[in-house]
Amino acid sequence: MSNIHPPSASRSPFDEDLLHKLVSQHSAMQQMWLSGYLYGIATHGQISAHTSAPTHIEGIPAASTAVSAVHTSVPPSSITVLYGSQTGNSKKVANLAAGRIREQGWEVLVADMNDYPTKQLKSEKRVLLVVSTQGEGEPPVAAEEFHKWLLGSRAPSLAGLEYAVCALGDRSYIQFCQTGKELDARLAELGATRLLDRVDCDVDFEEMVETWISTLIKQLPSLAAPMVSSVNGLPARALLEPVQAVQYDRKSPFLAPILEKIQLNGRGSTKETWHLELSLEGSGMVYQPGDSLGIYSKNPPSLVQEVLYAAMLNGNKAVTFQEKEHSLRHFLLHEVEITVLTRQVLENYAQWTKNPTLIALLEDSGALKKYLWGRNVADLIREFPAAMSEASLLGMLRKMPPRLYSIASSLEAHPQEVHLTVAAVRYQYGGRKHEGAASTYLADRVLEGETVPVFVEHNEYFKLPSDDHTDIIMVGPGTGVAPFRAFVAERAERGARGKNWLFFGNPHFETDFLYQTEWINHLKRGTLDRLEVAFSRDQADKIYVQHRLAERSKLLFERLEKGAYFYVCGDKERMAADVQQALEKIIAQESGQGADYASEYVIGLKKQRRYLLDVY
Repeated sequence: MSNIHPPSASRSPFDEDLLHKLVSQHSAMQQMWLSGYLYGIATHGQISAHTSAPTHIEGIPAASTAVSAVHTSVPPSSITVLYGSQTGNSKKVANLAAGRIREQGWEVLVADMNDYPTKQLKSEKRVLLVVSTQGEGEPPVAAEEFHKWLLGSRAPSLAGLEYAVCALGDRSYIQFCQTGKELDARLAELGATRLLDRVDCDVDFEEMVETWISTLIKQLPSLAAPMVSSVNGLPARALLEPVQAVQYDRKSPFLAPILEKIQLNGRGSTKETWHLELSLEGSGMVYQPGDSLGIYSKNPPSLVQEVLYAAMLNGNKAVTFQEKEHSLRHFLLHEVEITVLTRQVLENYAQWTKNPTLIALLEDSGALKKYLWGRNVADLIREFPAAMSEASLLGMLRKMPPRLYSIASSLEAHPQEVHLTVAAVRYQYGGRKHEGAASTYLADRVLEGETVPVFVEHNEYFKLPSDDHTDIIMVGPGTGVAPFRAFVAERAERGARGKNWLFFGNPHFETDFLYQTEWINHLKRGTLDRLEVAFSRDQADKIYVQHRLAERSKLLFERLEKGAYFYVCGDKERMAADVQQALEKIIAQESGQGADYASEYVIGLKKQRRYLLDVY
C-alpha cells in the first residue's frame, strides 16, 4: 500500500501527504464512506449542524474527522443516533437501528458520545441513545463526559426534543442498565419527550433490540421516499453489513476441540490458573488481539442436585420450557443460571413467596449487594424455602449467559488456534463449596480432545495502535495479563518497532509468575522492552502494580508525552481504580502542574482512545 498515490495528486488543491494517508492507511470501505460524506456536504451546498459529529471512521482519530458546524438548522426528517460503547455492542445496535430507520426514508447520522459536541443536543429534533453500563452503574469510558454533562447543571432545557433510549447491561449486576436509566430520566427532566419507553437489555440483547427498533419505527411519521439511498453508488444498508457473514456467532457457536490444558501455577499456590488452547480449524473464525472468546458452559452437576434437593423437585421429570422438552435436570444443567444470584431472580422469588424479609432486602441497596455476593440459587431456596413447581422454578431463573474471556493469543503466531487464561473460581460460603460455572467447567469437566461451544466477541475499543511505531504500556495483574500475551505476540510477528512495556503482578514469584518463560524470551529478543513485576506476598509490605508504576514515574510520563498507549486489564473495583489514581499522581508530579491538570490529562487520554480498559 505504501506505493499507492491518489490519481492526479500533483494537481490537487489539497496537501499531497494528507491524500496519500487517506489512500494508504484506510480501507476501501472507509474511503467510500468519506467520499460519500463529503459529496453529500457539497451537493447540499452547506454543512448542517449534524456535520459537527460525523460517524466515527475506524482508524481515523476523532480530531481528524471533526467538522465545525456553520449552520444550526436540523432537517425535520433527521434523526441522530448517539452511542456509548465499551466493547462495541452499543455501536452495533446504533448502526443496526440507523440502517433500519434509513430504509423508512429518514436521514440518520450516527455519532460516538465520545466525539459528540454536547452543545449540539439543544438543536436536535430527534435523538436515539444506545448506551451500555459498566460494572455497578458506571458509564462506559466513551460516554463518561457526555453522561457527566447531561446530569450536571450545565445541561440546557431540551423542550422540543424527542428521544428514545436503548440500554445495554448485565443482570448479574445490581445496578442493571443504570447509565441508560439515568440518561432517560434526565432527558425527561430537561423537558424532552419520549418517543417510546426505554428498553433494558441483558447480555443476550438481539431479540429485545429488534423489538425496540420495530416499535420505534412505528412511532415515526412515514416519509415519501428515502433521503439516503446510496453512498458513492453503494447502497447505504451495505455500509452497515459485514462484507462476509460469519458462519459461527453467539447464536450458532463453533464446537472448538481443546488441544491442550496446562495449569500455570506451581504447587502450593493459592491460585488456580489454566492455560487452554483450542482449535478453530475449519471454522473460518477470526479475531484480533483485544477480542474476547465467548464460552457456553454447563452448571456444576453437584449444584444442580443441591437446587433439586432444596426445591424438593424430581430432576428426571420431563418438562416443557421455552418451547423445548427435556428433563428438569437437563434445563438446570444447560439452560439457566444457578451459580450466580441476581437481583432479578431475588425479585422473582420474593414476588412468588411474598416473603417480607426478601421484600425489605430489595429496598436496601447496600444490604442487597451484601446478600447477593457469594450466594447461588441453592442458597436462596435453602434460606427461604417455598413449595414450587418445575415450571415456576425455571420461570424465575435467568437464561444461562455465555462467559467472555480475553483472548490470550495472536492468530499471526498461532494460526487456527485461540488461547485462554482462566482462573478457576472456587470458594467456601455458608460452610458449603461454591464454584464458578464456566471456569470450573473448563478446568474440571471438559478434557483435551473434547469440544467447547465458542464464539468471538469483537472489542474494537481495546486494540493495538494502528501505527506499529507507537509505544504501549500494559498493566495486567493475574489473568489480566491474557490480552497482553496476545498483544506482544502479535507485535513480535509484525515486527512492530514500538516499545512494549508490561506491568504484571500476582501473590508469589515462585508459584504465580504466569507465562514467565515467554516473557523472559521476549525480553531477550527485544519484543518486550521492559517488564515490571509486583509479587505482593513475597515481602512484609504488599507491593502491587500501582506501586511499580510510581517507581517508574519519570519514564512512564515521558512515554505518554511521546504518544504511548496505556492499557489496563483485570479487576475493575480495586485494581483499575488504584492504577488510575497512581497514574494521575504520576502525571501531577512529573508535569509539575498539579492534580487538576492530571485529571484532565487522563480524561484527554481516554477521549483520544490512548487509555484503554478491559476490566470486569
